[in-house]
Amino acid sequence: MSSQITLNTWSGESKKEAASELSKVFRMDLKKGFVVVENLCQGLPWRFNHTISSEQAKHALKYLQDIGFSVDIKSVNNGVEPLAEPEFLEKTETKTRSLPDNESSHRMGFRADGQTLLGINFNNLLKTILTFGFYRFWANTNVRQYLYSQTLFAGDRFSYHGTGKELLWGATRFGLIFIFLMIVNIYTYLKFGAKAGELVGNILAIIFSISIPFLMVAAWRYRLSRTAWRGIRFSFRGQMRQAIFIYVKGSFLVPLTLGLFWPFFKMEREIFWRGNSWFGDLKMCFSGKGKDFLGKFIVAMFLTPLTLGFYFFWFSADLSRYIWSHTHIGGSTFYFPIKGRDYFNLKLKNFFLIVSTLGLAYPWVVVRNRKFIVDHLTLVGNIELNRVVQEMKKSGAFGEEGIDIMGVPIDVG
Repeated sequence: MSSQITLNTWSGESKKEAASELSKVFRMDLKKGFVVVENLCQGLPWRFNHTISSEQAKHALKYLQDIGFSVDIKSVNNGVEPLAEPEFLEKTETKTRSLPDNESSHRMGFRADGQTLLGINFNNLLKTILTFGFYRFWANTNVRQYLYSQTLFAGDRFSYHGTGKELLWGATRFGLIFIFLMIVNIYTYLKFGAKAGELVGNILAIIFSISIPFLMVAAWRYRLSRTAWRGIRFSFRGQMRQAIFIYVKGSFLVPLTLGLFWPFFKMEREIFWRGNSWFGDLKMCFSGKGKDFLGKFIVAMFLTPLTLGFYFFWFSADLSRYIWSHTHIGGSTFYFPIKGRDYFNLKLKNFFLIVSTLGLAYPWVVVRNRKFIVDHLTLVGNIELNRVVQEMKKSGAFGEEGIDIMGVPIDVG
């Protein structure tokens, strides 16, 4: 019995090594191997154009899976079946896809609407005012629960299990530490004079700056631990010392290299955030490299000011597309085929909505932004979702409220 072999995705670490191994296994030149690996990262499968024996297929399956490939082996009688060409769908405001609908792709959906979100925000605002700001923790939770519950993957909804009480407790702990440090600073100023107080103040400022990655890790760990799909929780397992090292190094090298280190800094952050995120017992990984994006970044540095900032939308679209196409989980890869024009149209319409309604259309803008991402994002590959096992990780909301108070966004994506 003969078999045909199909590669669906690749989620390894080195494209060069993957291409080299492909060229050896399938006796192709190295350049073609690179093309195949790059196409797999973009969600485009590849099929070997010759049949192989069942014994060869068995060995190839194990070998290719060990180096990061998602492999399909199928018995055939009349030669290799032609690989289906991608179906190019007509672009609309909410649909921009060029991906075949088959058993190896899982699409997302978003069913929230601006009117409902406006009602939730209005109710939250009234209760926050009446409680002198105390209700804000429950307000944040209400919004997240609504947005998560309206987001679907493979037909099933996400859910958010955080509570206002957890956020309140996190804010309380952070506030107590902040007040204690301020008291130390004031005491030093009054007891030892202005110079000593200024020195302590500078030391505390440095400590707060270094603690930002620490708080971001704690916040992302909390948020993922409260997110579930089909009852299975997400988790984050990155170490805080890793985050501090990455951000401190980047804060020095980016200005030192006049910005040229930024693509490497960005990819290191994505490796940390995405590569340490889990869904149940499935680990995500990120295979992007800073050197791959350095050229586009240099072009953007020149064209963005020359185009009065308009080129930034095209650069942002390229960056998002690259990041998602190098994000993998369970042998599958994300597919996010947006273009700069799509991103520009989204932001331009959002701007006019906000300005023309004096900010009242903000809930619709939130919905439009999320729907834009969800409608374009697809997971491609043979991921066995029904075999994912729950692995719970405990996490508190200390970092979540810490970065909220300091106004620092979580740097993912």
